[in-house]
Amino acid sequence: MLRALRDIAGRRDPVPDNVLAAARASIAWRDPDAALAQLTADSAATRLVAVRGGGSPRLLSFFGGSLTIDVQATTRAGAVELVGEVSPAVPARVVLESPAGSLETDVDGEGRFRFRGVVAGSVRLRCEPVEGAAVHTEWVLL
Repeated sequence: MLRALRDIAGRRDPVPDNVLAAARASIAWRDPDAALAQLTADSAATRLVAVRGGGSPRLLSFFGGSLTIDVQATTRAGAVELVGEVSPAVPARVVLESPAGSLETDVDGEGRFRFRGVVAGSVRLRCEPVEGAAVHTEWVLL
């Protein structure tokens, strides 16, 4: 009976492809040795709903392990630009993961990094210091 109900539900209201892709991506990128950086601040949570215009940058702050990762996300013409900072500034590689794929960049001497042309949707960052354990942020919707 449960199988019949699942079949009916699958035909009537199938899971959207982007939801399946996001679920598969989150499972594929599991790293049990990495610390999870939790979202500690999100400017979207404090914005006034009635304010017109939008377009202002979204500020996100994550903390995990011994690192803080601050990110400014700005949307222009459907693409997102992420400018971030890892503190303390350590030599590291930052990987932006999404169901659409991943992008990589190195942290500069000041702890800064940038991603351009990011597809809006679910993303997370993985910071891989040269020394020490990797840190993953939570998944967030941009």
